[in-house]
Amino acid sequence: MPRGKTARAPASGAPLRPPWLRELAAGYLTVFPRVSPERRRGLHGFSFYQRRGRERVGVFVGFLTGLSPECAVFAFVEPTRGRLHARLVRRPKSLFREAYGFVTKYTARPPRFALDDEVAAALARSVPLAVFPARGREKHARNFFMETLALLQRAGLPERLARALD
Repeated sequence: MPRGKTARAPASGAPLRPPWLRELAAGYLTVFPRVSPERRRGLHGFSFYQRRGRERVGVFVGFLTGLSPECAVFAFVEPTRGRLHARLVRRPKSLFREAYGFVTKYTARPPRFALDDEVAAALARSVPLAVFPARGREKHARNFFMETLALLQRAGLPERLARALD
């Protein structure tokens, strides 16, 4: 397949299969030493992460699959009920709460970021692919990913998240 072309989406799985997604996200998430493809639990994309024992922190970039597929970016801390999750997500003035305050202040238009301190994917932003015109869907998806990752990077979340396990 020629470089830059989108492969046809499989019947079940991601609505788009952009060959540029991993490379685009890697440019924003260079602080994470590990990258793994995600093709499970309704996810289709890449997790950029760092691990220490059972603890794992990182950012997922890709698609939520299902009846209404969505472009999604979320920062996560696992396990949800661990001390690290409490420190980074649930406590007042935590890293995720500070980042959420920053990104919501500078998100000029919908979709907005959401913060949920009860789940591993605590800071998320997603948009249904159906809101994009079919003809320019890939271009709009790329713009969504770039804008979202740039906001997270500007908030300092990837760097601070990667250092959280030191």
